[in-house]
Amino acid sequence: MKRFLILAVVIFSLFSLSAVNFDAHESYARFQKGHSIGLSLFPVYESKSTLLELDAFGSFYFDMVSFGLLLPVRFIIYNGDDMPVSGSIFPEEDWDDARDWVSILSFFQYGQKSDLFYFRFSDTENRYIGNGTILGGYYSDLKLRFPKRGVNLAVNTDYAGFDLFMDDVTPPKIIGGRAYIKPVSFFSKENYGNNLELGFTYFSDISAPYSTSINNDEGIISRDMSGSSQQVFGFDVSMRFVQLRYYKMKFYNEINHIVDAGTGLHFGLEHTVPIPSSLDMKLISRWEYRLMQSNYIPAYFNTFYDIQREHYRNSKPKSGFISSKALSDLDWTHGYYLDLVFDITGKFSIGGSFEHNRIYNSAATSKFDNFQINVFMNMLIVKKIGADITMTFEDIGEGKLADAPYFNVDVYYLLNDYFTIGFSAASKWYLRSKGDDFDTEYYYENTAVYSAGAYGMLRF
Repeated sequence: MKRFLILAVVIFSLFSLSAVNFDAHESYARFQKGHSIGLSLFPVYESKSTLLELDAFGSFYFDMVSFGLLLPVRFIIYNGDDMPVSGSIFPEEDWDDARDWVSILSFFQYGQKSDLFYFRFSDTENRYIGNGTILGGYYSDLKLRFPKRGVNLAVNTDYAGFDLFMDDVTPPKIIGGRAYIKPVSFFSKENYGNNLELGFTYFSDISAPYSTSINNDEGIISRDMSGSSQQVFGFDVSMRFVQLRYYKMKFYNEINHIVDAGTGLHFGLEHTVPIPSSLDMKLISRWEYRLMQSNYIPAYFNTFYDIQREHYRNSKPKSGFISSKALSDLDWTHGYYLDLVFDITGKFSIGGSFEHNRIYNSAATSKFDNFQINVFMNMLIVKKIGADITMTFEDIGEGKLADAPYFNVDVYYLLNDYFTIGFSAASKWYLRSKGDDFDTEYYYENTAVYSAGAYGMLRF
C-alpha cells in the first residue's frame, strides 16, 4: 500500500499536473545579497536564422532594493528569415522600438511579495492575481523579438491590501488588480474570524481587438484591429479554516463576470502539508470546481493570452469570440482544476496542474472537452548543476495552439565561481501572412529558439 501511494504521488506530479501559482525562487530570494557583473557569448537559433549574441549584464542586490541590467548585441550569421538588417550584420528590429531600450533595465525590485510594500519592474513569469481565476499563469515572453517590461505593486497590511499589475510600459495592454479587506481584524487581530478575507478583482485589456481586417491604404497592406476594452471583474470570499503545524487548508468562492459576455462561479480548496524533516519540505495542492455560462472562460488572461487576444478560435480574437451572440443564452457548463507541488526550498521543486472544461464550439451547436496541462521542475544540485523547466499545453479545440505548447528550459553548470556554461530553449510566436494581397490572412506561427554558450561573471 505504501509503495502504491508513493507511485500515485509521483505519477500525479508528472502527468496529472494551466499553470501553477508557485514560485520556486520566492521563498529564498530575500536572502540573496551582493553584486555581479559579467559577459556571455552564445549562438542563437531562432526560426530559420542563426545569430551570435554577446551580452553584458549585471545584478545588484541591496537590503531592500535590487536591480539588473542587460545589454544584448546580436550579429546575424545566417539570415534565413530575411530579417531587415542594419549595418549589414545587425538585426534592425533589435533597436527600432522604445521597448528595446527600456528592456536594458532587466528588473528593478523593492521589498518582497510578503512585505508591507512591494514593487517590481520586469518581464512577467507565471503571474497570478488572487486565486488566479481571472489572471492566472500569465507570461509576457511569448512573442519573438518582442521584449516586455511590466509592473507589479502590492501593499499588505493586517487589515487590508491590494495587488496591482500592468503587463507592459511601452505601452500597456492589460491593467488591473485585486483589493482585499479582513473585516474582523478591525476589531481584533487575534480573533479566529480574522482568517476571513473579502476581495474585489478588476482587469481590462484596454485595446482588445473584437475583430481583425486588412487595410489597403495607398497601396500599403496593413492589419486593422478594431475594438475597445475587454473588462473582467469578480468578487471573492476566502477563509482559512485549518492552521495546524502539519496541515493548512483554505476555502475560497469567487464569482466573475466578463463584460458583454458571461459569468462564472469558482469553488476551491487550498492545502499545504509541511513534511517533518531537517529540510524545508512541503506539499501544496489546490482543487477547484467551476460552473460557468457558455460565454465565460476561466483564467481569461492566461499563459497564451498575448497570442489569443489576436487569434483564439475560428480565426477570431479572444474578445470577439467570447462576445459572440451565438454563445448567449445556452445551458451552463462546468469544469475543474487540480494541481500539486512538492518543494524542498532552494533545492528542488516539481509539480503541475490539470484543468478540464466543457466548452461550446464556435457554432454553439455542441460541447467538447477542453484540457490544459502544465508541468514544471526547478532544481539546484550540489550548488553546481541547475535546471528550470516549464511546459504548458492548451487544447482549445479549433485552434492551432493545440499543437504548439509553451515551454521554457534553462540548464546550466557552474564550472567555478566565475564561469558557467548553459543551454536554453523556448517556444516563441511571430506574426506571419499568407500572402501580400488585400485578401491575405494574418496568423501567428510557432517556432523554437535554442542557444548554448558560456557566461563569465565577477561577484563582489
